[in-house]
Amino acid sequence: MSHVAVGTNIVVTVLLAPGIAAHEFAHELACRLLGVPVHGSAYLNPLASDAYVDHEPIESFYADAIVALAPLVVNTTFALAAFVGAVALAGTPVWPLLVWVGGTLALTAFPSHSDTASMVATARALPTVARPFGLLVAVPVRLATAIPGVSGFYGFFYAVWLYAVVAGPGGWMNSVM
Repeated sequence: MSHVAVGTNIVVTVLLAPGIAAHEFAHELACRLLGVPVHGSAYLNPLASDAYVDHEPIESFYADAIVALAPLVVNTTFALAAFVGAVALAGTPVWPLLVWVGGTLALTAFPSHSDTASMVATARALPTVARPFGLLVAVPVRLATAIPGVSGFYGFFYAVWLYAVVAGPGGWMNSVM
């Protein structure tokens, strides 16, 4: 890896650390809850191309989909909590920190290209009756992540949308306060 690539990875890792760590934590948590053996992980890996959770190959579509999509649930939950905290503490010195944390969590919520690599294969291995339903989930998810890095593009708009849901004129916090 070139010095420029290493430098870029360091900057990206520092800027997105909470989201990257939560994303990988979600994968590992899903693996452990489902009994998928985990061999190792690097939640933050600034000197390499990406963070990772190294686990046994997953044969079950159900488990594969849960492990792949776990960051969407975990990161979204944490991002909403950070955004709610940010809105509640607007105008204080903590507000920018909470917006940044919430933004990084939402930005990294979507599965990456490598996260969805086996979903279509495990869906095809389902019994004949269940296979169409599995493919109905797997194919769009795989296509949505077909271009490496596109999950960050989705994540940007997702972060803006989540913050607007919480803080916007009709947002959760405005209806509670």
